[in-house]
Formats: sequence, C-alpha cells, structure tokens
Amino acid sequence: MKRVMVATWDFGSKAVERGLSVLESGGSALDAVEEGIKVVEDDLEVLTVGLGGLPNFKGEVELDASIMDGETLRCGAVGALKHIRHPISVARKVMELTPHILLVGEGALEFALKCGFKQEFFWKPNAREKWLEMLEKIKREALGECSFYGKILKVMRDSWRETVSVIALDANGSMAAGNSTTGLFMKMPGRVGDSAIIGAGIYVDNRVGGAVTTGVGEIAINYCLSKRVCDLMSIGLNPQKACEKAILETLDRENFANGIAVLALNNKSEVGAATSLKEFTYAYQDEEMDRPELRKIKGILT
Repeated sequence: MKRVMVATWDFGSKAVERGLSVLESGGSALDAVEEGIKVVEDDLEVLTVGLGGLPNFKGEVELDASIMDGETLRCGAVGALKHIRHPISVARKVMELTPHILLVGEGALEFALKCGFKQEFFWKPNAREKWLEMLEKIKREALGECSFYGKILKVMRDSWRETVSVIALDANGSMAAGNSTTGLFMKMPGRVGDSAIIGAGIYVDNRVGGAVTTGVGEIAINYCLSKRVCDLMSIGLNPQKACEKAILETLDRENFANGIAVLALNNKSEVGAATSLKEFTYAYQDEEMDRPELRKIKGILT
C-alpha cells in the first residue's frame, strides 16, 4: 500500500511533510497525524491553529482538537481547552487513557495537566492586535435589530476559519485522521466546533477511508459531514464524488450563510475534495514524492 498524507490549507504542507517522514520511519498512521498537526500548532505564522492564536470574544484562546484510529474506530477529543500548546496530543491521551471520547473546558485542562502537559500563556505575533481591531469594527456596527452576537457574525463573515485537518494512510493499509483549531475567531466563550466532534470534523474507517472538514463548524456538525462522506464512499462513490455530493447536500437547504470544505482519502489512496467556499487548498504527498503538492479547487457553485 502506498503511504499517503493529505491535509487542509497551505499550511497543511508542513503537516503532510512531517507526517510522511513519520510513516517512512516506521511510525503508525496515528503517529503521523499527531506529529504533523503539532508542527502547525507550533507555527507562529498560523493564527487559526494552536495556543496563542486568534481568541474568542473575551480574548481567550479556546482550542478544539480530535484524533481517530481507522483500525479500531477509537477516538479522542478536547473542546474549549485553554493554555495547552498541543491539544492534538491531549486528544490522543483522551483516546488512549480514558473511557471517554470528549473532554471540554476545565475538565480537559485538568486532565492535560495530570498527563504532564504544561500550562502556558502567550500570544502568537499579531493575534492580540487582530482581536482588538475586530472589537473596534464591532463597536462601529449599527445596533439595529440585530443581536450583539449577530453583529459579530456580520463583521466576521468570510474571515478566519482555517482548521488543520489531516488524514494518513500507511503501508499496511491502516488509516488515521485528526484536526486542531482555535475555532471561529471571536466566537462566544464555550463554543465548541466540529473539530472536537467525531463524525462532523473527522471520521475514518480502514474498511472505507477517511474524511475531514474545515470551515464553519456548525455546518459540519449539522450534517455530520465527515461521516456522511465516509458513508457515501462505503456504497461505492469515489472520494471526489462523495465530497461533491455531501457539499451539495449542505447547500440544498440553505441553513447557513457561510461555507465549508471537505477532504477525503479512501483506502485505495484515492483523494477527493469539495467546498462551498469560493476556493479551497489542500496539501498532498505520497511516498513517491520529494515534497508536498498544493492543490487548489474552486467552490462547487463557482
């Protein structure tokens, strides 16, 4: 089986490059996903992933992450986790050390500290400045009949929703998927997005393949988007057709004003992607390639 890594957005190239090196050195698909995502969490130029990135409305960075093993269907996730540099690693500990799947807020932080993770406090360059700038924009919005958080959503439209989401396929045909994000910039405190929800932000099954999402998490949650793509692949659709059909279903009822993208990799090394955004970029690398390749697709209605 060909070793393959795929990941969302331009910064996903760093994740797939690191992940493929893990696979080639004998690491598992789970190892590749975790280590690839950690590279993006540590990247000071990526403000939508990792500690110190773009915060919620109160100026607090609440992190969501999840990881899933395609062989056993075991999974772990954290939501609204503060002050921990690598939420993807905490999510894996939830999977491996607890009978639970999702820990959130103070409970997730307490668990992380008991596992030996260090509590840290810092801002990535420009993250705090962008938060203050957005506060000023919100203040300038007319009150009208719109709710306070409605004003936030109006100002935030089409801004800052890049999650790092990764799928790995190893030489033995085992697969894993994971993701990590700061969540929607200026979100309400306590909001948990699709990145922490198995079946919404990620899903993977060795018998079929895996799918991951990025964009407005409420859409992925509402449509159980990653699981939907895997279900479509299980009845014979290739990854591209499965992604396109799933995205069209989200557009059909017009429940949401903003967009979503889905990326899929099946157990035959075939890749697909589709989006309701204007465009979407993902990174791809297999064992025959010297470096990752960035692939850009147009929105499904453009």
